[in-house]
Amino acid sequence: MYLRRITFWSTALSLSVLAACSSKENNNQAATKPAEPLAAVADTDAAPPPAADSGATAAVSLTDSTGLSPEFVRGLKDIAGAQKYTVSGKTLVMDAFGSADFPTDLPAGKAVTYSGQQGSQTFTLTVTRLNYTSIRFAAEMLGGKNGPQHEEGVADLNPGFIMAAEVPEDTESQTAYGASEYLHETPTRNFSILIGIGSDVDKAELGVYDATGKPVAQWQGVPTLRRLAL
Repeated sequence: MYLRRITFWSTALSLSVLAACSSKENNNQAATKPAEPLAAVADTDAAPPPAADSGATAAVSLTDSTGLSPEFVRGLKDIAGAQKYTVSGKTLVMDAFGSADFPTDLPAGKAVTYSGQQGSQTFTLTVTRLNYTSIRFAAEMLGGKNGPQHEEGVADLNPGFIMAAEVPEDTESQTAYGASEYLHETPTRNFSILIGIGSDVDKAELGVYDATGKPVAQWQGVPTLRRLAL
């Protein structure tokens, strides 16, 4: 999944350059609308809502009271280039790609746990949606020859969701399903978390890679994880 992400960014950046060359300059900034309350878990690591970039041609209008993560906004600007984009309620609108609703199938501020087993290994992924673009996650693996593994952090929605959903394959049913991708990077690890969309929100995928994009051996073979019954 990490390697596919590199290809995606290359394609997205090429599209934005072509679009920027043909677009006319727009000096009207998007109006900021009153905030709509969204329940979110208290998180001291959560960043405040980013302000619209008045020095750039692209403009963003925020209406979500919890804001969008700085990482998501930076990625969005990479895609948008000089194009205008706005956020209205839970909808992202971009001139070149139309509009798309942020994924809100996960309840805001409530932990959701997915689990799966591969041989003697048991994998568990717990996620909490913090706002429209960020989830806190904790991943655990038990039963491996290298002992228990644990990873955690805050992952941000891949801005490319406005163009197309991810389409992973369920390892149990061998059928494809639509999902949203959340990304987290550290100096030594890259994480790709896929959460199913709509009726497939009970499924999740986890990929862990090193800094070069190579799958981390301890986390290889993670099956499609399923939401534990409430």
